[in-house]
Amino acid sequence: MLKRLPHPHVPAEHSPGGRLRALELQRFLARLHDALAPLRPIPPVTLYVLDEHDWRRFTRLPYGYPFQRSQPGAGYAVFAPLRYPDRLLERLTHVFAEAARRGGSVPGPLPVFLDLMIAHEYAHAVAVAWGLRARVRWVDEFLANYLYLLALHRSDPELYTQARAWAELASRLEPGRRSLGGFERYPRRPLAEQLWFQGIFTLEAARMIEEGEDRFVRRLLEDAPLRRRDLHKKLLEAEPKLKEFFRIFGTTMDQEASAPTSPTYEVQPETTRTEDRQ
Repeated sequence: MLKRLPHPHVPAEHSPGGRLRALELQRFLARLHDALAPLRPIPPVTLYVLDEHDWRRFTRLPYGYPFQRSQPGAGYAVFAPLRYPDRLLERLTHVFAEAARRGGSVPGPLPVFLDLMIAHEYAHAVAVAWGLRARVRWVDEFLANYLYLLALHRSDPELYTQARAWAELASRLEPGRRSLGGFERYPRRPLAEQLWFQGIFTLEAARMIEEGEDRFVRRLLEDAPLRRRDLHKKLLEAEPKLKEFFRIFGTTMDQEASAPTSPTYEVQPETTRTEDRQ
C-alpha cells in the first residue's frame, strides 16, 4: 500500500521505504510550483515515487524513466522511480560518453540528470493545466523544456546552469534524423537521437529565458488554449527568432506551418510523452 505525504500543491504517494526520496522530490517540485504560479494558478500535481512492483500497477513502461499523465478534469500526476535501475544508468552512460568524445564533458552524476527529467515531466503537467498542450510532439516537448528551465532560472540558478550543461553535452550527439517531421513520425527513435532533440530544445529555451525571461510564455498564455490551426502564427508572434531556430532541423517555419495537414501531426493520446522516448 502506498504511503501519503500531504502537500497543497504537490501531494505525494510513495512505495514503502521511499519516504525520504518522496519528500526530497516533493520539495523540489514545490519550488518549481512557487516559481511558476505567479504566471497563472497551477492545480495540484500528484507525485508518485514507486518501486518496481508498484510501478507495474500504473504503466507498462520500463521501470526508471520519469513520466506524467495529465488531463484537465481528471487530474495531474508525475511518476518517478524510487531508484534508478542500473540498466538505465548504463544506457545513459554509454550515450553521454559518446557525446563527451565529441568534445563535451559530463557535468555531474546521472541521477541528477534524471531528476531534472522529473522537473521536465512536471512542466508537461503544468502546460496541460494552462492550455498550452499543442498536440504537436515537438512543440509540447519544447514548451516543457522552457517551463522547467524558467522555474529553475527563478528558483535554483545553480541547477539551471547544470541543466544547461547537460543540454550542451546532448547537443554534441549526431542524430541519424534531425527533421522535426521525423521527430513526429518516429517517436521510438534511438536514445541518442531523443537526447539530441531534447538538448537542442533546451538550449533554445535557455536562450529565450536569458534574453526575455518569461515573455514567451506570457504571450502564449494570452492565446491559450493553443490550437493547431494557428500554432505557427502564435509561436512566431511570441518569439520571432524561432525562424532561425528551425534551420537547425533542415526545415523552415513555413514548412512546419503546413505540416498539421499531414499524418505527421496526428493527435497524441492524452497521457504522457515519455512513452515515446522509450
